[in-house]
Amino acid sequence: MPIDPELVRQARLKAELSLAQVAGTDLTRQAVHLIETGKVRPSLRSLQIIARRLGVPAHTFQVAPEVETGPPQPWAAELERLCDRQRYDEVVDLARGLMSEGASVLQRAVAHLYLGRGLLHLGDAIEAMRHLRQARRLFEQEGDQWSAAEALEGEAGALYQQEDPRALSVSEEALRQYRSLEPRRADVEARMLEHLATCLIQRGDLTRAYQCYEDALRIAGKILDLTRLARIYHGMGRCHFSLGDPRRAIDLLSRAVALNAVEQDLRPLPARIDLPRAENDLGMLLMYDGQLGRAEECFLAALRHLEEAGGRRLRSHLLVSLAELRQRQGELDEAVRLTEEAIEHATSLQERIALASACQQLGRLRVERQEHQLAEQAFDRALAIFEELGMVGPRDECLAARRSARERRSAGARLERSAG
Repeated sequence: MPIDPELVRQARLKAELSLAQVAGTDLTRQAVHLIETGKVRPSLRSLQIIARRLGVPAHTFQVAPEVETGPPQPWAAELERLCDRQRYDEVVDLARGLMSEGASVLQRAVAHLYLGRGLLHLGDAIEAMRHLRQARRLFEQEGDQWSAAEALEGEAGALYQQEDPRALSVSEEALRQYRSLEPRRADVEARMLEHLATCLIQRGDLTRAYQCYEDALRIAGKILDLTRLARIYHGMGRCHFSLGDPRRAIDLLSRAVALNAVEQDLRPLPARIDLPRAENDLGMLLMYDGQLGRAEECFLAALRHLEEAGGRRLRSHLLVSLAELRQRQGELDEAVRLTEEAIEHATSLQERIALASACQQLGRLRVERQEHQLAEQAFDRALAIFEELGMVGPRDECLAARRSARERRSAGARLERSAG
């Protein structure tokens, strides 16, 4: 297998293992030394043994075959580096270029994995799913169960983006498969826990979600980057609010916004929506806490940052949030306009969760304007979507809103009869 021997040596030193410890009973110390010094190329089996002892995927050490323009390149390490820097357009271009006819099975597997990841971050979940499934199949064929579990985690992310209820079970299975392996990378396990927590929040299982976030922080230790830490604080803040601790929630969401803002200043990349998403959720908490002025600042900043990033998929949620604020400010006509715009936008992008939230908000607004029949229609539409997606928490909230609207309508009718 073509590898970069220096990457093997660096990984061994980082793991603080001797040549004999890496060799174990499967290889000789001399064999590992020859591989590290580039005097021999390892077989796939030997490479996998070394990689497992060092706790990294085998493809970490591989390089692309020699081409006329120069020596072999450590393509797997470069793909990982580009992902770490969130340069997903470049990830997609490099991964596509590695799928040549002469590529090895493992090289194609890695290319499919990173191509899927890149497309997922760029918002193309359907195409990403195709590549991630192919990556998993090829990794399983090569006996690389570590990378196969990571590919399955990517599939869960693609399902989550498509608002598919299966995302949770697939995310749980990916983590289970990864935890059955030894050794494991702390950063990978922490990332899987964070992704699982996101799925749990969507399904309303806040207690388990919070535990996943705490486990991710504990396992990752000091190796968390700004983006991952911001996402964990963001998720923990949402849990705290739903569990009845708004002050702690606001504190954690404020940290998430600050970390995302720093990351945005360091690497102002297109298609980044972590900052506007955190600003939106912080604005919601501030609004529920009665701090309407600060909430408005957050919502408007989120819309501005989303436009700067060129994002489309979060806009519906932001419009619904701003509409609820306008309702609280007594601007019902503007609130209805924003909500109807959110419904149109969510429909065009087939964003079912955003559409359900917008319909529920429209139902509340129709009640405020005494348009009870239209309110019923809006609530029913939202409930049908929440039921289809299996979202118990949002469904129960919508049922409560519809029940309150009906009680309000009945009370009004009784007053009219009494006055007559």
